[in-house]
Amino acid sequence: MGCKILLSTTPNLTFCFLLFSTKQSSNSTTTSKSFYTILCDSTQHISCSHWQMALNYLSDESFHIDSLSSSSEPDILIIKSILIMHDPDGRELDCEILLRVIEIIMHQATASASQVFVQQQDIFDMSSTVEESQDLLEDSIYVIISKILCKCYGDENLHESTLSVLGILESYRWDAKLLLALSAFATVFGEFWVIMQSWRQIPLAASIALLKQFPNSFNILEPIFIALTSLVKTMVKIIRSISQFEDLPITHVELQDDTVVTTKSLVYIAAYWIIRSIMVCIPLITNLRAIKDEQERYSVTSAVWEIASLNIKIGSIGTQLKTQIDVCQQQTEQKMHLKLVNLFQEPQFDNQDALRTLFGLRNDWPLKQSNEQPKVGIDSLKNKIVILLISKPEILPVDELLLLVQQTYDHLLHNKLNRSYDILWIPISNSKNWSNNEVTLFNLFSNSLPWYSIRQPWSLSSTTINYAKKEWKFNGNPIMVVLDPTGTVTNINAVDMVRIWGTEAYPFSASREEELWKKQRWNLRLLLDSIDPLLTKWVEEGRTICIYGGNKIECVRKFSAEIKGIQSLGAQLEVLYVGKKHLKVPASNIVCAIENDKLSHYISLTKIPYFWERLESIRRSKLRLKQTAETDHILSKVITLLDDDLDEDWIIVGKGSSTNTVKLDGDEWANFLSKEQVWKKFLPEIGLIDAIRLSLEPPLTEPCSHSRISRYEKELMEEAVICEMCKRPMEKFIIYDVV
Repeated sequence: MGCKILLSTTPNLTFCFLLFSTKQSSNSTTTSKSFYTILCDSTQHISCSHWQMALNYLSDESFHIDSLSSSSEPDILIIKSILIMHDPDGRELDCEILLRVIEIIMHQATASASQVFVQQQDIFDMSSTVEESQDLLEDSIYVIISKILCKCYGDENLHESTLSVLGILESYRWDAKLLLALSAFATVFGEFWVIMQSWRQIPLAASIALLKQFPNSFNILEPIFIALTSLVKTMVKIIRSISQFEDLPITHVELQDDTVVTTKSLVYIAAYWIIRSIMVCIPLITNLRAIKDEQERYSVTSAVWEIASLNIKIGSIGTQLKTQIDVCQQQTEQKMHLKLVNLFQEPQFDNQDALRTLFGLRNDWPLKQSNEQPKVGIDSLKNKIVILLISKPEILPVDELLLLVQQTYDHLLHNKLNRSYDILWIPISNSKNWSNNEVTLFNLFSNSLPWYSIRQPWSLSSTTINYAKKEWKFNGNPIMVVLDPTGTVTNINAVDMVRIWGTEAYPFSASREEELWKKQRWNLRLLLDSIDPLLTKWVEEGRTICIYGGNKIECVRKFSAEIKGIQSLGAQLEVLYVGKKHLKVPASNIVCAIENDKLSHYISLTKIPYFWERLESIRRSKLRLKQTAETDHILSKVITLLDDDLDEDWIIVGKGSSTNTVKLDGDEWANFLSKEQVWKKFLPEIGLIDAIRLSLEPPLTEPCSHSRISRYEKELMEEAVICEMCKRPMEKFIIYDVV
């Protein structure tokens, strides 16, 4: 399908757009013709819908520019001219952040008041990131923009001005060149729009508008703003595509030569035409002040038509470029994926090749370490165990995040362990383009947490992201992939290990997980360690602890009264409410009742989920080792707690790291209380745990014959001694050794 566009402008009466479309039939020489006409009376306001119809027709798939797959002679001359002025020196610019700033500026023309406020908040949140992205700019963005603007108003023709701007930007990557040029346009547009939008409310803006002789009516200019916004959207899409291509590690894999050559040629042509279009649009904006009355409306028509033509031109180039980049990306990902598989499976001399392939192919400083080191190289992780913490940008709830920090770093500090490992945080967004909120969260966490982070995670290659999802099973929940000093993966997910054992899990390998479980026993340390400092202290001191859960406030009150009665009989124990996995009533209601009536200790509302997540970690870890409830005692106990019926209450009584623990459900606890006469007199000496065993275990059918000889101590004769076999009080006899 071909297209001819005829524009007839008659300043005094009517503007007529005549779009003449021809289509050659596939089986005959017949040509079908279609006419589209939009008539606008020059004495009336030009309807925005009319302009939108025209732009829609111009953007229709039926309008094509000749293919650039094989560059024409003029294109070849342009490519040669701009390549002479391309000499990148490694300067960085965070394209994605600045692109979003430009999008916000351009969106103001149609944004509502609430949207404007939200975007203002976004700009404030992004300001620090924008400043950080300029670190390697020799000149500030403002200085570069000023140089570009000077070229827009110079005496050179359009082609020479375009090449001059490319000369100013010779030290930058192609996407950065275009971004800086587009920033110049956005600055001019934004300043003009701020005055036009606020001159009626702000006297200062009105004074500036008067001095610059801006038009009084926005309606005259609205079609131009619509056309400009559409053009900038096209440019932004192309710049993102070029940035995507620039980040592809094509120098590290072998692609088909014609694919790369064709793609690069389209990048050069797109860069030329985008900057040329910007050079047209900047003076157009500043000249809008001349449009004041009805007689000059034809200037609007001419401007809109010129902008629309440029939009078609670069849009066509962008479509072909996107197709080529997709081909390059597909080929690159296939080859890089195989390379990564080999790197992580075969032992290397160190971890540098693997980490550089993942994160540092296009950047010498891809990492950061809080605010202390805003730019860090891959070599900082050399000869270390590296834990790759892969998560969403928000990682975890703040309290749980702090717990993870405590598990991995505070213990290291307190115990003065000298273990060579580091955590590298790799946030991955659900969408291709990060939201402003995600960027804000990343900046907050990465500047505060003690571990390393990817400095610009929104620039992570799709190869790395897809590899994490496919090979390491990342699905949005946090995982911790462990690499040994040679870069070999020793554990595909150490999150559960870290939650259960903290730094004791070092070196966090799968084999270490098996080793830890072989010596782990069912006790309160396993259930409570590191959830709260007070609980850790109780466990270390070997105190008797009673933990309980429940759904009903009435049951909690009743149990509290019963346990206080037992404490009054001389039992020394700490009582702790830990909630339930599924609560029928809000946990806050129960916790408030416990606190107000001083019923017992309790885990804070934010930490109740951690207790249950710890149990889930134990279950996942055991299942990962192919254990079952029938073959593993610990797994059986944990499953019982996690799968308890919603209405069933329970208690567990234990002592520090001792394996002497008992678990009772509501009925068993009532049975124990009913046998008070059996255990009451022994309670102060034997404690609650053995008192429960004494009351609930069936009577002996025959006397226990177990005996034990101990050195005589007066205190021992006065205390009750419990048999290790039958858990009942032992009779005492004194043996005299006659010499």
